[in-house]
Amino acid sequence: MAQGHDAHAISYKTYFMTWVWLLVLTALALGIGYAPINETLKAFLLVGTTLAKILVIAAVFMHLRYERLNLILITFAPLVLAIIMFAFTFPETLGTSTHVIQVR
Repeated sequence: MAQGHDAHAISYKTYFMTWVWLLVLTALALGIGYAPINETLKAFLLVGTTLAKILVIAAVFMHLRYERLNLILITFAPLVLAIIMFAFTFPETLGTSTHVIQVR
């Protein structure tokens, strides 16, 4: 029984490489945040790095590395929910001084 449990154990090397990937993705997101680029492009790049971090965390710590469908669903479900929430709340901000888009 103990041998079967050890077969699913994750090595320290995997944890270290996961930490390195998350560190690199966090540094990349920080660099993108301070980069003098278009705000729309910056937003898409930041969402992309966040999705990559979700993918790494779910694959390693939730043991979904070999379950492709569950990994895809866990990665993109928050994005779909965020788009739905944005669609519901965006019209409420039209016409306010903090809105980014100029309303004519």
